[in-house]
Order: sequence, then C-alpha cells, then structure tokens
Amino acid sequence: MKHAEHTITDLENRLKDINKEAVRIKTAINCLYEVMGKPPKYDEVVEKSDKGLPTRSDEYYGKPLATGITAVLEKRKAIGLGAAKLDEIYEELIAGGCKLTGKNEAIEKRGLAISMSKNPKFHRLPNDTWGLTEWYPGVKESKKEHGEQVDDENINQQKNSGIG
Repeated sequence: MKHAEHTITDLENRLKDINKEAVRIKTAINCLYEVMGKPPKYDEVVEKSDKGLPTRSDEYYGKPLATGITAVLEKRKAIGLGAAKLDEIYEELIAGGCKLTGKNEAIEKRGLAISMSKNPKFHRLPNDTWGLTEWYPGVKESKKEHGEQVDDENINQQKNSGIG
C-alpha cells in the first residue's frame, strides 16, 4: 500500500512539472504571437504563483468563509484545475488573508472540512477533492430525513403523494 502511495506521489510531482513546462511553452508562444501583432493563442495562461493561482494577500480577508472557498474553486476551474484537495483550498485561503479559527493548522483544516461538508454549495468527490455542487448537475445529493437515507427523487415522490 505504501509503495502505491509513493508511486502516486511521484507521478503527481511529475505531472506538476509537466504542467509547469506546458505553461512556460504556452507563454512563449503567446509572446511570439504578441511580437507578430496577433492576439495570444492560449488565453488560459495567466501569471501564476508557485501554488498555481494568482493570489492577492488580502483577497479573502474579511469575507465569509463560503465566499472565499467559492472564489478559490472558481479560480481553479478558470485555469483548468477544477476540484481541489482540502490542503490546497486551505493554503490558498491562508495566502489570501483568510483568518480561520483554531489552535493549530490541523484544527483549522478540520473546521474548514466541517464547514464545507455542511454547506450544500460544496461537493466532496470520491477522490477526496472538493468542487462546487453546480459543477456536477448529474450527481444527486443524498439527504437524511427522519433518520433514513433518502434521495431527491424519493423526496419529490413523497411530496407529490402527500407524504411529508
């Protein structure tokens, strides 16, 4: 199991390097287009920080947590990254001046995960990443009602039949 985790980490690191190289190449191509007086070919290429996202130090300061998380996820999607691991969301929020409560980083991350879990705006994927629920219209959120697991279709059937 540890060997597989190590291999995954190595592959993810290689992928990050490849993506960085792709951004460098696209940027060079865009520069050449600019020299020729033409519009850039790769609009999705933006100047990025080491984390992959341009972040102002006050970007999330004083904003509600859900607003900050939404902005982080939307920024990721805009540059082709999409859903994010909890650690990535946390690091982006902190870099943008978001103040989370907790004695240490682990407690702050736990609070962040709990907040995201309780907010229907956010969806946790099976691969342990988070996205905006609106990105996954085909996925039905399960709901607990009266102690039992019920999906949206069953709730609608109950409402139409006069139950609930």
